[in-house]
Amino acid sequence: MLLRMRVTRTICAILLLSGMAAAQAVIGEMFASDASVHGSVLFSGGGMQIQSGSSVVAGDAAAVLKLRRGGEVRVCPRTTVSVAASPNGRDLMWGMNSGAIEAHFTLSSSADTVMTPDFRILLPGPGIFHFAISSDSAGNACVRALPSNTASLIVSELNGDGTYQVKPNVAVVFRKGTIADISPLIPPDCGCPPPQPAVERAEVPKPPTPAPAPTAPNDERDYFPPPPLTPVSQAFTQPSVLAPPPQAESLHLQMEAPFVYKAGDPGQELADAAARLRLISGSTFGSASVLPPAQPPAPPTVQPPKTAQAETPKKPVKKGFFGKIGSFFSSIFR
Repeated sequence: MLLRMRVTRTICAILLLSGMAAAQAVIGEMFASDASVHGSVLFSGGGMQIQSGSSVVAGDAAAVLKLRRGGEVRVCPRTTVSVAASPNGRDLMWGMNSGAIEAHFTLSSSADTVMTPDFRILLPGPGIFHFAISSDSAGNACVRALPSNTASLIVSELNGDGTYQVKPNVAVVFRKGTIADISPLIPPDCGCPPPQPAVERAEVPKPPTPAPAPTAPNDERDYFPPPPLTPVSQAFTQPSVLAPPPQAESLHLQMEAPFVYKAGDPGQELADAAARLRLISGSTFGSASVLPPAQPPAPPTVQPPKTAQAETPKKPVKKGFFGKIGSFFSSIFR
């Protein structure tokens, strides 16, 4: 632990001396919403110009440092990074204790250096660098190549003589401050987290507000608004709804009664009714007469041809007592 504290103090001293050697060198311009800077800062229209020897502290979001020589370095959330420039201003030295950064730039003949409490990571040119580098307080350091990277990195121990070259498409973790303890298991915090997409909230359109009804000028209601209705007053002000009176045309009487009709022989019915008649004197029917039942028409009789002989006249038949009775009945049913 004492040795690590001495190494950390040595890194700070190197960065301080480098910053004093090129105190007026501008590293780049920083763009961040919640980051803070300690050191020499010049404010510009788009952001803050970071000078050599300054420290950048990122907040909950990553801070982007646009380098004056080209490219950028992303300081991952909750990471503190110190940066210093060489006397010629082309080589940069980055120092951090715990956290992560991402490098995205191109080097021709210069070289950058990243210092952690246990390792020195060299980025030699020429090459296109796209790397993520992280370290923690347990002495672990992660180096991960990102897409489009074409360069290699050289990792050296600060407390030993071990050296390791990280190929352009390799990701590796150095554990416990030594090169010999290597693991391919990359932690999720090796680099900056991907930016969160903006959350878009769907807005429900509000219904249009109806325009107030026009009122006549000098209306007393404008000066004396009616009092609010209480539940009792509302009950009395509600109009009563009555059922409409029934229409006279809709009233009618319905009844059901069986009706049976049986047809018979009309001649037989009249004969039966005539058989039940009684002869009484002083009839109230006056000159009413009862007709006998209709007889079916008799077949036509064929008259014998008349002869030359003259018809003998019939003698009148004298009617007796029974003949008179028959005439009487015949006159009744005639």
